[in-house]
Amino acid sequence: MPISLRTILVLLSLFFSLNFFCQTQNSVEFGTIDSLISTKKYRQAKRKITRFIGQQIPDSLNAKAHLYLGKIELLTGNLDVALSEYFKAKEHLDYLDIQDKINLFSGVGVIYSKSKNFEDAILNFREALQYAKKDIDRLKILVNLGGVSMEAGKGQVDQIYEEALEIAAGLKEPRVEAIIYTNLSNYYINQKSWKSAIESAQRSLRIRDSLKMPVSVITLNNLGYGLVNNGDINEGIKNYNKALEYANLQEKVRLLYNLRSANMAAGEYQKALEYYDRYDSVKNIVASKNYEQKIADIRAAYETAEKEKKIALLEAENKIRKRELVWIVMVSSFLLILLGIGVYFRMKHLKVRQKLEQSRLRSKFLRLQLNPHFLFNALQQVQFYIYRNERETSMQYLDHFGKLIRSVLEYSDSDFIKLSDEIAMLENYLSLQENAIAADFSFKIDCDPSISPEEISIPVMLLQPFVENAVIHGAKSRPENARVEVIFKRTKAKDKIAVEIIDNGTGIQNERGTLQHNKLHKSMGQDILSERMKELKTINQIPIDLNIDNASDHKKFPGTRVSLVIPYVHL
Repeated sequence: MPISLRTILVLLSLFFSLNFFCQTQNSVEFGTIDSLISTKKYRQAKRKITRFIGQQIPDSLNAKAHLYLGKIELLTGNLDVALSEYFKAKEHLDYLDIQDKINLFSGVGVIYSKSKNFEDAILNFREALQYAKKDIDRLKILVNLGGVSMEAGKGQVDQIYEEALEIAAGLKEPRVEAIIYTNLSNYYINQKSWKSAIESAQRSLRIRDSLKMPVSVITLNNLGYGLVNNGDINEGIKNYNKALEYANLQEKVRLLYNLRSANMAAGEYQKALEYYDRYDSVKNIVASKNYEQKIADIRAAYETAEKEKKIALLEAENKIRKRELVWIVMVSSFLLILLGIGVYFRMKHLKVRQKLEQSRLRSKFLRLQLNPHFLFNALQQVQFYIYRNERETSMQYLDHFGKLIRSVLEYSDSDFIKLSDEIAMLENYLSLQENAIAADFSFKIDCDPSISPEEISIPVMLLQPFVENAVIHGAKSRPENARVEVIFKRTKAKDKIAVEIIDNGTGIQNERGTLQHNKLHKSMGQDILSERMKELKTINQIPIDLNIDNASDHKKFPGTRVSLVIPYVHL
């Protein structure tokens, strides 16, 4: 597969589409604001614009001010706010000059592109293109339009890039030509036009070599991919290996996978297996780093929020002190008492908001904790299967296991998951267990026909720990005919479904209301899950009813039934 060009497209978007306001008004105020933005002093610039808008100013200046605010919010990653500011500027579109209109529609196009709303992104870039008469402006817009059209799977991408190449050649911008040819090679790969993909990648590399630009891993990968699919496997492998020398961890994952596929196609199965082992190792390192980065991002967000709250609190306190001084002089003690009551409720409101924010952050931490617990138990099963020394089957098993892990990571940042996707994940996990345990193990997932799994969603990663425990601590305790069933039923209560997870293992024993030592409540996943259910009730107002009892009256293997009643959300 070709390496994604999203990183390059984002950089081009920032370089081309966010370079707004080259010609500002003669106003000293706007000149100062522009200087603050160029030096990345966004907070100071935003304060000046906010005060400026608060004054009585003409509509033309008001539109210009909202354009500046839109740019600042876009540069700081606040896409929703940025879009709102651009729409405010658009209300006074007739007062904007040609360059401002180009910047306005280009900025909106960038926002929609980042939000993966490619249809609206394309419309706005084409609107900007209608106003663009200068070659440099058209080049900026065409590069963005080509990238978005390619991601949206629209036609005429090659025509858009051809026009961009013609303009770049006229402007003598070979670096931009090199990037466009790389993008074209990726487009032709998606179209399976291997010869065109090879030619575009080779042109990009020739330009880069002539300019002594850094090695492009993406371009080399695209060239290798095109060559392999065009039948020149050995030459393709050479380009993959050359790219591998300069690749970062994320790029190595894709290159190693491509090398494995290329060697398989060449009949070099031993080399293919070696590359697959390296691919699996690097992929695990990347997953670990991503996990650590998520935790670091949450911590950074929490610390930033705390700092901003302290600043806001200090500002609020300063305002209150000034008001108190004025009221002491101008009003009676009765009004001062009312002011004190107002301050009390204001502070209480801030504390409630702070606790809610902390609760949300704790919820994210708990979801992140569930994934390592699941990975630990699942990897034990993978290791057990590999130890059987069945190499070909082991590779297939690892491939299935990789799909399951990618699904878990994909939904690790989500609050809810479609019921159909949750069922697919559970079925994938139980299928792996069915292969790993023995032929005596079987499972069944049954969903009431009156339930539409595609139209409802439930809290993510809620059922996985229960199913995992049903397999590990339930079904595995039985020497033969081990079985796990997952049943989804509709309840009489509105917007709720019932879930039963049943195994035929050794069951539970009631002793002062507790479970035996190896059951669910003692596992790490259950501790986290209990806390998560509390958080779901606190934050999302989602109470979950849980009951655990024996599944049958069998003396030795009564089994365990975990019953949950879960509120769901309509999609």
